[in-house]
Amino acid sequence: MSAAYPSRNVSPAQVAERLRSEKRVLAVSHEAPDGDALGCLSAFLLMCERLGIPGEGFIPGESGIPPEYLFLPRVKDVLRGDPPALPASTTVYFLDCSSLLRSNAHKFPEDVVRVNIDHHGDNPGYGEYNLVDPAAASTTAILYEIFKAGDFPIDDEVATGLYVGLVTDTGRFQYSNTTPEAHRLAAELQECGVDVAWVYRQVYESTPLPKLLLLERALRHLEVRLGGALAVSWLSNDDFVQAGADEGHAEGLIDTLRRINGVRVAVLVRERKTESGVQTKVSLRSTDGSLNVAELAHKRGGGGHIRAAGFTSDDEVGSVLAWIESEVGAAL
Repeated sequence: MSAAYPSRNVSPAQVAERLRSEKRVLAVSHEAPDGDALGCLSAFLLMCERLGIPGEGFIPGESGIPPEYLFLPRVKDVLRGDPPALPASTTVYFLDCSSLLRSNAHKFPEDVVRVNIDHHGDNPGYGEYNLVDPAAASTTAILYEIFKAGDFPIDDEVATGLYVGLVTDTGRFQYSNTTPEAHRLAAELQECGVDVAWVYRQVYESTPLPKLLLLERALRHLEVRLGGALAVSWLSNDDFVQAGADEGHAEGLIDTLRRINGVRVAVLVRERKTESGVQTKVSLRSTDGSLNVAELAHKRGGGGHIRAAGFTSDDEVGSVLAWIESEVGAAL
């Protein structure tokens, strides 16, 4: 956090009050964004438009946006790469970012004001203003509470972004974070104008061919270890080239591995070439919650949820998988 400002926890009403008075905002989410991250950006930037607040979105890195989310307004315009220069009086809103490092936010000026809105239990409260609720089904669910507290206009476009975050982070209302409150929120968003069937088609029934070809290559590499408790796979840079895919097409592929009968932990490692060499991005899933994969990710500088987490490494794929197998074997 900035040395110039104290850090404090705030309520949805307090965030709404601050947002209403903003002169300019930058909305930031994490690299390799998922439905919750992109739903947050879309809904937040649309709401800023409704309130007359100039703003932009930013996601670090250059990897493609998962194509199933490109229908969301403002997503195609999100800035990429290194953090942009900030005009005077800009407040940075971090949405669904469990850590500053994951959002590359450590590259922003020290005196910037950060508002941290998130639902990851391992979020350390790095903002000057922190609204972190691990009980929330998604970060878009927290945004909804902010918008309601401010009596902001939630139209069908804003509601759709909020719904996408909710439906994807709950696994279509099948994961353990699917609470009665999550179902009530879904109903309220539908009453705001969300076309549930249309969203389902966009997110789950509009799969581009490169994504299916990438899944086929991931299944070629599939291995089941530790007597069937651990499923691992990997995707090399060549796999992406041969499938005509980018990193955005890898979103959600790990869900196929976690469906294997008897598997308790699923791992997908993606290799990507950088200017400094090869980097591996690791996705971790715990099917029954008996192993906290966020704690596993913390050991390598990552983070996430008990059942879904990840980290980035400079080690080779084989070395990363060997380390994970050792850690999971010792824990189960």
